[in-house]
Order: sequence, then C-alpha cells, then structure tokens
Amino acid sequence: MADNMVEHLQGWIREMADAGTRLTHIGALEGTAGNMSLFLPADAPDVMNYVDTIYAPVRDVDLSSHAGLPAGVLFVTGTGRRLREIGSRPEAVLCALVIGANGRAVLHRAPGSEVEPTSEIDSHVSINAACLGGVPSVHAIIHAQPPKLTWLSHIPAYRNFERLNRQLMRWQPETLVTFPEGIGILPFDTPGTPRHGVGTAWAMRHQRLVIWAKHGVVARSTKGPMAAADLIDYAETAAGYEVTDILAGRPADGLTIAELRSIATRFGVSTSIIDRLPIDRLPPLSVGAERI
Repeated sequence: MADNMVEHLQGWIREMADAGTRLTHIGALEGTAGNMSLFLPADAPDVMNYVDTIYAPVRDVDLSSHAGLPAGVLFVTGTGRRLREIGSRPEAVLCALVIGANGRAVLHRAPGSEVEPTSEIDSHVSINAACLGGVPSVHAIIHAQPPKLTWLSHIPAYRNFERLNRQLMRWQPETLVTFPEGIGILPFDTPGTPRHGVGTAWAMRHQRLVIWAKHGVVARSTKGPMAAADLIDYAETAAGYEVTDILAGRPADGLTIAELRSIATRFGVSTSIIDRLPIDRLPPLSVGAERI
C-alpha cells in the first residue's frame, strides 16, 4: 500500500476528528450525541487496500433500496460513540461500509472492536443516494445538536422555511453568502426511521443544511467534514444572535430586505431566496406574551 495514500486517508480521518472537536466546542455534540459520515469513491487510489488493511469484513448489508448509491466506501461513526474521540482512537469510533454494485455492501470494522453504524445510518445512506445521484464523489454528512438552532425549532414560528430564513439571515452578511439556497426545516419525525431518512434526503437535495425540528441539524458538503462543520457553525452563530434578540425583547432591526439584496449583488448570490422572505420581521415580545 502506498504510503502517500495512507497519509491521504489519515488526513481525511483527522479532518473528521477536527470537525468533531469543533462541534463539541460549540456545544453541538453532548455525550454520544451526533453522527458523521464520509463517502469516498471506490476508485480513489488504494482506498480499498487501506480499508482491507485497517478493517476486517463483518457481514453483508442490503442497501438495494437506495437507488443511485454509487460504489465507494462510507466511513461512518458508530452508535453510542463520542465524535470527539475520533482523533484519539478512530478504530473505536469509526466503521466502514464498502458499497459495491446493485446496493450490495459489506460492513467493516477494526478487529476487536464492536462498532455498529449510527442508528441514523438510513439518513446518511439516503442523503448520499439522493445527492450523489450515482456519481461517486467526496461527500461528508454531519448530524449535530447545536443548542440554539434546536431551541428555535421548538418555537412554531421558526418551523416555517420563509420565516426561519428571514429571522436568521438578518444578522450577518455571511449567512446569506453561506446559505444562498436557504436553511431547510423539517417537521419532527421519529429519529432513525426509514421515513426520516427519505424525508431528509429529499430536503438535502435543495439545501446543504437542514434543521430537524425539535432534534438538531444535518449538514452536507462535497468539500469534506470540516466544510460541513463550518455550515453548522455559521448557522448556530446566526441562531445565537436571534436568541439574544428574543431574550432582549427583540430591540434590534437587523438587515433589511434591501440590504440583503445589496449583499447578494456584491457577492454574486442568487436573489431567489430573498424573493421568498417576508419583508417584516417578528415583532418585539410583549410582557406576558405566551406565543411568538
């Protein structure tokens, strides 16, 4: 096995570790919460040799229901494992699904470990099938539970796509530039179910970050794990401004629609999302108000 390929793949593992560390620092990965996966094409140089060297095959997994899933290797965190420990003991946190033709896959894990894929593996596989469309490419997916975004999703007004984005995009120019397609929002569904995975996959064909109402978020990136973690970091920062404003009685005006349009023009961002946003913002809270 080529030493440079070992270094290359270990670099991806280090990036998964760095993403887990960053999200832990912002309080988005309490305990064993959250999960992460990284898809790498099967024809990447020596990737299969690397898997065969580090991991051992355990059993077949039927993924035939996920049409369009390309051949490759899906490195995924295990259920009940701490993402912040990827860097110190990756063999105890990660396992791998080697995906072949016709949806046939084989679970691999480090000898002596009992790592099982995250309980939300359906979402990871469904998102890859929907977003890659049969074309193998680097693709990172992260589910985390950033507290401010999650808290906002418990408020009915924020479970509306247009209202959510109007409120969050008014705080920093970076939010619109980072999410020109908007931040998605899905109603609560039981985590880890096939229906949950299918609904998430559909939403993520349109947005790169989607909020699971009353649960957390899922983000994806073709640039790798840190880029996916950055999306969560940006969105949680916007939510932090929004929560602060709520607690202060909403005294801040934030960016206007006209100002958002000028930002879009300056940075070459499509204004289609801005056209959908309400002009008004949510009003200040009155004393004793029970609903927002």
